[in-house]
Amino acid sequence: MASSSTALDLPTISAPPSAPSFWRREASAIKQGIKTGLAGTITYAIYAGWHLPQGYWAVFAALLVTQANVGASWRAALYRTIGSTSGAIAAALLLPLMGTGAAQAGISLFILGSFFAYLTALHPSFTAAGFTAALILVFGGIQEPWHVAWLRVAYTLLGAMVAFAVSALLWPVQARISLRNKMATILQGAGALYSAVTAAALQGLHNEEEVRAIEKRLHDLRRGVTQQMQEARGELRFTRFNEGAFQAFVDQADQVRRRLTAMAEDSSLYVQARVQPQLVPSLPKLAACSIRAFSDLSATLRAPGRELPAVNDLEQAVRNLDSDLARLREKRATAPFALDRMLPFWSFVFNMREMAQDLRQLRSLLADL
Repeated sequence: MASSSTALDLPTISAPPSAPSFWRREASAIKQGIKTGLAGTITYAIYAGWHLPQGYWAVFAALLVTQANVGASWRAALYRTIGSTSGAIAAALLLPLMGTGAAQAGISLFILGSFFAYLTALHPSFTAAGFTAALILVFGGIQEPWHVAWLRVAYTLLGAMVAFAVSALLWPVQARISLRNKMATILQGAGALYSAVTAAALQGLHNEEEVRAIEKRLHDLRRGVTQQMQEARGELRFTRFNEGAFQAFVDQADQVRRRLTAMAEDSSLYVQARVQPQLVPSLPKLAACSIRAFSDLSATLRAPGRELPAVNDLEQAVRNLDSDLARLREKRATAPFALDRMLPFWSFVFNMREMAQDLRQLRSLLADL
């Protein structure tokens, strides 16, 4: 078994913190609750101060929009307005045609409820349409339907504007920055896992517990990325959100994470296979370059204006590995190995090479973010 030496000293990446405080863990939910309550209170003050008829609908709209507006997105307000407007207009048009009797109202409710449920399945902007149409059909027989429809739309607009103002001005989420930091933390964790696995294989370290702990943290870090993508997509900014580029980067990072997970599962086999660095002299250099690539990618994600890391050393390390592997095949150097040693050896070498290629692909995708 190869022993640790100066030539095999690999750079390390610190793993992300594993036990965040209660505030760091729950800050987003607490802030969202405060914003929701504040939006409802402000709207209620407007309703009570101006004695608005049926102004309580503005309060309801503010609460609903703020709760759906986690990413300071304008889409929740827009969808609520579209749904309320379409539902109110449709009910105000249909009610005079069908009449105000109970049977006619029931038929109208069935028609509009079915219609808007169909539209909601096609696009979420019609979510509030059926609910609004039902309100107009119920109260339209008591009051002028167009008056009720106008109040419903006006109060939805008022509540949506208050909700959006509170979400944009009080603790704005800055979803794109949060998404970049989330991906940077994932890459930091991936680099720490890669460092632990390669140290186990190249230096013969029995660090199974460390590998399992980092692997679990990396799995936990992946949670919430899809939600943050949705928030970043709907965030009101003056620059376009390149959703396709971010999704491609996330997919590639997932591929890296899955490969690392497979390598972590085989970590003990790599140790038993006694991967000898002198047999493939380029392996330690490739591991060191890959670890630095993880660190560089993470740092660049956190600082969008930072210059993209160069991959010349990583590319040269891959070429050197290919040369070493060609020499091994020519000399059939691994032919004397037993099967339980040969398979983990080649699996480790193959994954090392593919990981370097994955990192190069991540680097190219990072340029598009």
